[in-house]
Amino acid sequence: MAFYAKVAEVTLLYSIFVMGIYLMTGLTGLFSLGQGAFISLGAYTASITYLRFGFPFPLATLLAVLMGVVGGIIVGLPTLKLRRDYFLLVTFGFSEMVRALLLWTAQLTGGALGVAGMPKLVGLPMIAVSMVIIVFLIGNLKGGRFGRNCIAIRDDELAAQSMGVNVYGHKMKVFVLASVICSYGGALYAFNIMFIEPNLFDWLESAKLIVIVFVGGLNSLSGVFLTSILYYTFGEVFRFASVWRDVILALLVIVIVIFRHRGLFGNWELSLRWLGILPSFHTAPRKGKD
Repeated sequence: MAFYAKVAEVTLLYSIFVMGIYLMTGLTGLFSLGQGAFISLGAYTASITYLRFGFPFPLATLLAVLMGVVGGIIVGLPTLKLRRDYFLLVTFGFSEMVRALLLWTAQLTGGALGVAGMPKLVGLPMIAVSMVIIVFLIGNLKGGRFGRNCIAIRDDELAAQSMGVNVYGHKMKVFVLASVICSYGGALYAFNIMFIEPNLFDWLESAKLIVIVFVGGLNSLSGVFLTSILYYTFGEVFRFASVWRDVILALLVIVIVIFRHRGLFGNWELSLRWLGILPSFHTAPRKGKD
């Protein structure tokens, strides 16, 4: 039972990271290889302020969120005016810079040895509640005017700008919000796994999160969420298979991308109206074959 609870915790933690990527890539069309750096910043900020400076857990988590806000603004202000490929390269450089900084400041961060000794203050209930709140917020953003503007930017940035959409302003808000989600998730991760190190969330992890969004479907929030659950549950349950586990997952991704070019779930959205508290994250299907 403890094993399945741990699998659920890890799966939902990574799904929080995927939601941050969906907000950027799925909703707005921003491709960033630096979100792993924000996960690391959140995890290290919460861990260091708790262990080194004796801050209580809620305050340490709040500081991790503020680090996401500050980092998102610092990185986003000069880079979000760049074209997509250049923006991707800049975020890749930011990810490597953060990793090098964590290694260089070994007296504070532990360097290559990482940070250990955090108590387990985050369990499945807190992770699950956080996940529900984040999905609820992103679903409401997608269904509102802000989300429709973001989708317009993703589909055709020039056309969106000609229709009066503040492209730079929307990108900035999305980038900062995605950075906050990843930093918050990083703080939860640190106090659940109880160990972090600089190579835990590199640019490869960011790339994997983007792949999950594409496999789930850029137009389907619930599809991306379910895909992340299936992906990480499979990875954790079959961890003993080592290399073969990664080979099988890679083959599945290739097959889905070839035969479902709009993603596994296409434009489909799960209707949650029957709960009476959550909206139906629905978008009208586009014409054409999925």
